[in-house]
Amino acid sequence: MFTRYFSKSLEIPLEVIKGDFYFLPPHTLPLPLMSNCLLAIDTTSARCSAAILLDAKVHTRSSDRERQAAQLILPMIDDLMTSVDSSLAELEGIAVAAGPGSFTGIRIGIGVAQGLGLSLSIPVLPLSNLAIMAMTAIAESGCDNVMVSMKARDSEIYFASYRGSASAGVKLLGQEQVCRPANIQSLPAADSGAQDWYAAGDGWDQRDEILRTLQLDTEHVQFEQSQPAVELNLGELCKLAKLRFQLGEGVAAEQVIPNYIKEQLDYSQLE
Repeated sequence: MFTRYFSKSLEIPLEVIKGDFYFLPPHTLPLPLMSNCLLAIDTTSARCSAAILLDAKVHTRSSDRERQAAQLILPMIDDLMTSVDSSLAELEGIAVAAGPGSFTGIRIGIGVAQGLGLSLSIPVLPLSNLAIMAMTAIAESGCDNVMVSMKARDSEIYFASYRGSASAGVKLLGQEQVCRPANIQSLPAADSGAQDWYAAGDGWDQRDEILRTLQLDTEHVQFEQSQPAVELNLGELCKLAKLRFQLGEGVAAEQVIPNYIKEQLDYSQLE
């Protein structure tokens, strides 16, 4: 149980620790407009990681082993809290990468975030992996318009378009999608046209078909020089979380839901 790593007074339902979701009737929870001590969790990437945003500084821990989140994320959080001479009681909010991504990884991260949120009575903020990737792309490229494409299953991609926002970090243009490249929904009319875009993510193997579907010219799109396996940037995750907490988007732990995007899931094919 969590008490193996944290204070014995921290009681978390066994179902949560196993990675199951834990839902209770909604209850009132004060949500901070600005948080000075935030925990961020990512168990959706191949290597799990965690970060503490404390007094505007980001402190991180990442695993060097792949697909070991269930075994590593709790001691990692404990080590992180110890390294900054802080305690769980000082946390004001928890942000968690909610997907899309590894089905098992999403469940682990949300289960941990829910368990801590319930035990500490603090808000939890589920964040889209695609939005976090867009934040990183904007920071690295300097381009305000970003398209994120991430490999899914069965020749499908997760796809979304964003624009930089001073108040929200990034603004979603249209909706997040999972489909084959030829079936991507067009950008909203007001956001299409001769604008410069930055293309991020590892799902651009069929870039010509994607751009043709979106009716975009290659001259207006800058691609990442390489398309490495997706690893979320914890610094940008924390930055996005702080902005979204300021907007009051944190929720009670039992109201957190995963961001699978796909409505119909074939559980026999998920990892």
